[in-house]
Amino acid sequence: MSFFTKLFDAQRASSDGLAQPQREAIVDLLVLSMYIDNALSLSEEAVMDDHISAFSWEENSDVEDYVDRTVARARNIKSSPSATAELLESISERLDDYEKRLNAADLCERLLAADGKVEQEKAFLQQVRDTFKLN
Repeated sequence: MSFFTKLFDAQRASSDGLAQPQREAIVDLLVLSMYIDNALSLSEEAVMDDHISAFSWEENSDVEDYVDRTVARARNIKSSPSATAELLESISERLDDYEKRLNAADLCERLLAADGKVEQEKAFLQQVRDTFKLN
C-alpha cells in the first residue's frame, strides 16, 4: 500500500472538515513543494504524513491515480514560472477561504523546511503566500 493510499484511507471517518477539491489542492501544493527544489527527501514525506494523516479521500476517487497525475504535473511545470503560477492560483481558488489557505501555506512552509534547504525555497514560499493573499 502506498504512502498516499494510507494517508487518505477512504474507510476511515473523516474529521478534516475539507471537501475533496480542497484535499486535492493541498496534495497539489505539497507535491509541487517537494519537487520545486529538484530534491526529494524522506523528511519531507514525514512532514506530509504528520500533518495530513487525518485526511480521508472520497471513496469513489483513487488517491494513487490522483497523486500520479499530480507528480507528473509537478515535474513538468516546476521549471515553468507561468505554469507554476497558474497551478498556485488554482490551488488558492480551491482553498476557498483565508483560513484554509493560511493552513496550507503553513504546511507548505513546514514541508519546505524539512529538508534544511530553506534559503533555496524561500522564493517559492513567498510566491505561495502572495498567490494566497496572505501578506
